Amino acid sequence: MILRLGWLGLILASLPLGASETPDLRALAKQARPAVYLLALQDEDGEVKGSGTGFLVSPDGLLVTNHHVVTGAKHILAKAENGGLFPVTRIIASDPANDLALLQVEGKDLPYLSLAPPNSAEAGTRIAVIGSPLGLEGTLTEGIVSARRKLPGETREVLQISAAISQGSSGSPVLDAQGRVVGVASFLLAEGQSLHFATPSEKLHALLRRSNRSGSPPSTVTSTPTPAPARTYTVRSGDTLTGISRELKTRGIQATPEQLRTLNQLPTNAVIRPGQVLKIPRG
Repeated sequence: MILRLGWLGLILASLPLGASETPDLRALAKQARPAVYLLALQDEDGEVKGSGTGFLVSPDGLLVTNHHVVTGAKHILAKAENGGLFPVTRIIASDPANDLALLQVEGKDLPYLSLAPPNSAEAGTRIAVIGSPLGLEGTLTEGIVSARRKLPGETREVLQISAAISQGSSGSPVLDAQGRVVGVASFLLAEGQSLHFATPSEKLHALLRRSNRSGSPPSTVTSTPTPAPARTYTVRSGDTLTGISRELKTRGIQATPEQLRTLNQLPTNAVIRPGQVLKIPRG
C-alpha cells in the first residue's frame, strides 16, 4: 500500500552527498529552512482540513509541492519558518503523473532554493530532509539515495531514499550537500521500513519549462481560481491568544485559544509577535 504524505506536516529535505563529502547539517538546515513552508489546506469556510509542505524556487514566491497535497483544497495558506503567513493566490501548473504542483504566493526578495543539475542524484548520494512530519516543524533527517527505479504498477521514475519521512512530509525538498533540490518527497510504502520515495528534480525542471507564470496556465495545466481574502487579525503589542480570543468574542466571533493555535498551525510554545497576521474563524 502506498501512503501519500499529504496531511499534517511540513518540510523534508534529503541531502545527497558524494562519497568523499561530509555535509554540514547545521549549516544546511539554517540555509534551507527559511525557504520551506507549511501548507494549511482549507475548505470553503476557511477551516483547516489538512496540511503538507512546500518550498520556494524563486524570490518572487514560486512555490513547489506535490499535486496530491493541493488536490481538493479550496484555499491554501503557506506558513514560513518565522511565522509569516502567505495566502496562495493561484495554482500555476501541475503535473499529476509526477505528483508535482507549482503555486504562487505574494512576496518579493524571499529566500529560495536552487535546483541541482538534472540526474545529479545517484545511488549512494548522501541526502538530508528538513520538514514538519506530524506538525513537527523544522525536523531534519538524513540518509542516502538508495536507487532510481520504477515501482511495480507505477510508470514514473522515482528516487528511493533512506531519509525518514512521515505523514505531513509531502512536498518537502530533497537536498544535496550544497543545499540544492534533487527531488520532491512524495510517498512511502507502508509494507516496509525506510522505503521512502521522491520525484526527481528533472521532472520539476520540465514542469518549470512548460509553465507560463505571467499569463494563463496552458491547457495541460490544472488551475484554480484565486481564493477569497481570508478573515484575519493583526497581532498588537501585548496580545496573547487568550486576549485575542476575548476580543473576538466581543465581535461575535467564537474562537478559543486552542482553536486559534490549530487554525494557524502554531506550536504549543509559539510566541506571537506584533504585526503577525493570524487567521480567525468566520463570524
